[in-house]
Amino acid sequence: MKKIVMSAVLGVAVAVTGAFAANGEQIFKSKGCAACHQASVDTVGPALKKIAAAYAGKEEDLIKFLKGEGKSKVDPAKFAIMKPQLNTTKALSDEERKALADFILSHK
Repeated sequence: MKKIVMSAVLGVAVAVTGAFAANGEQIFKSKGCAACHQASVDTVGPALKKIAAAYAGKEEDLIKFLKGEGKSKVDPAKFAIMKPQLNTTKALSDEERKALADFILSHK
């Protein structure tokens, strides 16, 4: 019985983790982030892969940046371009910002 309960709990944990990544991708697309950020190529903004590398192990710093409370670590020269978009990310709930950060950081 314990094995069945433990399997169910682990299954839910895996499903929730996957849901956050999917939700982060949905937020990324629906909030216009994809207009400037691509997975592995710099365009108007840095590539997600470059952002993920800069914030590896520093998810809280990325979340602070998305809240408008942190400095740009990736390409400070382009911060002015991102500044208007920060109004959108600042308006997200903490849960949505976490999901967005998880999605960005998944691009290793």
